[in-house]
Amino acid sequence: MKRKRLAELVKEETEALREASPAGEGPEEAPTREAPSEERPLPPYLTYVRKECRLRPDQLDALTALARRLNRERRGNGERITENTLIRWAVDLLLERFESKNLERPEP
Repeated sequence: MKRKRLAELVKEETEALREASPAGEGPEEAPTREAPSEERPLPPYLTYVRKECRLRPDQLDALTALARRLNRERRGNGERITENTLIRWAVDLLLERFESKNLERPEP
């Protein structure tokens, strides 16, 4: 049997929760129901596209140490910072700098 990934399990659970509404609730009762803000939104990591990356052991150790340090400093405020969060920030910074360099160069 094929093992399911965590993202697949969470997605299935989310769909099951949405389908399992209280008995007797029909379309005629839907307008009296509170705003859809009651529904739990998907966790942010499920909105990202999966892309694998190979890192050197020293890079991974440094990312882990930095993520732990930043999480200790934030003292529980905001979203948890993971190694993947740091990689996404680094990619954003790289792309931002690349775009700004390309904007500065005149077209030949």
